[in-house]
Amino acid sequence: MFSIRKYLGLVAVTFGLTSCIITDQIRVMQVEVMKPGALIFPENANKLAVFKRDIYDSDNETFNYSYKYYNKYGPKRDSTINYSKLSNHCVDALTDFLRKEAYFKDVRNYRDSLNGFWRVSKVLQIYDEMYAETDADVYIFLDYFNFQKATVFKYENVMNISPMLKWTIILKGDTSIYVSTQIDTLSYDKLQFPQFFTPKTIKTEDILLNSSEYMAKSFGAKLIPSWLTVSRMYYGSNNQDMIKAEELALKNEWLKAAEIWNLKAKSKNTLIAAKACFNMAIACEMEGKPDLSIHWLIKSYASLPKNNEDHKYNCQRYINILAIRKKEIETLDKQVRKQENLIEQTTIQ
Repeated sequence: MFSIRKYLGLVAVTFGLTSCIITDQIRVMQVEVMKPGALIFPENANKLAVFKRDIYDSDNETFNYSYKYYNKYGPKRDSTINYSKLSNHCVDALTDFLRKEAYFKDVRNYRDSLNGFWRVSKVLQIYDEMYAETDADVYIFLDYFNFQKATVFKYENVMNISPMLKWTIILKGDTSIYVSTQIDTLSYDKLQFPQFFTPKTIKTEDILLNSSEYMAKSFGAKLIPSWLTVSRMYYGSNNQDMIKAEELALKNEWLKAAEIWNLKAKSKNTLIAAKACFNMAIACEMEGKPDLSIHWLIKSYASLPKNNEDHKYNCQRYINILAIRKKEIETLDKQVRKQENLIEQTTIQ
């Protein structure tokens, strides 16, 4: 298992600005970090099978929603909406997502083709004949799919929906059964999603299909390691060297930025030293070194008078984030699979 630490930070180029003493030039950048998945799959778990099991018969339910238009409103039923079509689209989208992520070597979509294997009681388990038929290592079942609450605001061109899905994950050779209930609230309006609205109608089925795909991808992203955009605070400065380091960091050139911050951390100007030390902590995190990040944060706080509560809070808050990040990295080291082409290991000291 190779170390994930060299993959943990990619920087974007957006930032904001606030003010207060040392915090007079606080800025925020958006970075991408890899988050661990919900489960640790065995290293040899290469084949995954996706099913639409529908053990709660949600495919046979009718789509119900609330309709509001001026002063007219009330419950509605739309028998033209086919839940079977929506749930099929959902498992298809999950399969496509997992194939593109390539975490598993082989991902197969069985939809409901093997539902004859389930007993009349439809208990949540797999039988030997299923193992023989699929030869899979991991099984994912969509057992329930429904839009629990839906409201159409015709005059405002808005549709709100609350999908609810139940998934079951079973690992071959594992006696445990993992069940996940996925609930969300999604809102569509004409301004952000013009493709789903016409002057006279709201394309309800298209919205539901889009939501089915979104729910599938969201579930898949939580199941395996995936990238997530998060915010990280850092200190700006009018010092020319610090400005240069900031420019390098925003270009994702963390090692070059760290060379400057490392020098500035020794400055006799305590404000610059404190800022440089704090920024060094971010560079270390981006290189997958949370312990070293914490070291720099302690040094940053020590560079200023002890009564600087704002800076103390910023350092402590970041240390708390890094404590969580350490646990995530430990999990990622168990989850991320070996790859042939590794990025060259870099070092910050």
